[in-house]
Amino acid sequence: MISLDIDASIYRAGHTIIPGTIPVGTLLYHGAITGPHLPASLDWVATEPDHSMIFCKGTVETGCWHATFAVTRPMKVLYFDGSSAANLPEGTMDTQDLVAWSKMKPEWAGTPFEEQRIKDLCKWGQKYGVNGFVRFVQF
Repeated sequence: MISLDIDASIYRAGHTIIPGTIPVGTLLYHGAITGPHLPASLDWVATEPDHSMIFCKGTVETGCWHATFAVTRPMKVLYFDGSSAANLPEGTMDTQDLVAWSKMKPEWAGTPFEEQRIKDLCKWGQKYGVNGFVRFVQF
């Protein structure tokens, strides 16, 4: 796992796409500023609770919400390497753009376009039985 962290920080614009499976029993985490709620639409989950806690601000009483989910059936995923969750215009999202739109959209780097990117990735993934996408980011 250490080499993955090092490679992703040096070679942020990864170009490898790897199919994978998240096994039954795997715990996934979601943190949000507002709550309590369960994600009702497309949203992210983290594989480590520490990562998802970054998105929590304050306590449950002030609006922070942290949920833990357990995978109940094998999930087919597609993994994008590099710092593919880093919203940078320097190519970190190129492979996702190629899958979603068959072309790169560096002007679409950043959070305002994340919702459309994931919707289009999911539309593409439905044709191939993909249940989700895995991206990496190094803090």
